[in-house]
Amino acid sequence: MQIKHSELTECEQTVMKCIWDAEEPVTCAQIMEELKGKYGLDYKDTTVYTFLKSLKDKEFVESERRGVTYYTAIKEEEKYREEVLRKTEKFWFGSSSSRMISTLLRAKDLSGEEREEIKRMIDELD
Repeated sequence: MQIKHSELTECEQTVMKCIWDAEEPVTCAQIMEELKGKYGLDYKDTTVYTFLKSLKDKEFVESERRGVTYYTAIKEEEKYREEVLRKTEKFWFGSSSSRMISTLLRAKDLSGEEREEIKRMIDELD
């Protein structure tokens, strides 16, 4: 049974981030190592396999068996990030980009370099 939607749980997102960051096919063991090392998450292999099955059902990854099973992203990280941001903007900010950006800018203590980069990006829009 195929479940086609882009809603991911926080755990699924973290597993997907490991796959996207790898930029090449990865095994469950490699994903588990990344989850533990980068995110401090110590999941059992059965748990990670459950996340991977769900990600396959949602058409985020595909798998290929080569002695062990390798997982590859089929949904682009940038496209997913854009979807999440659009949904966030619509839900939390009433589809107002300026309100969303204003909140982001207030929530983070920006360095002078970051401020200059943001100004350059805005200037390039004109």
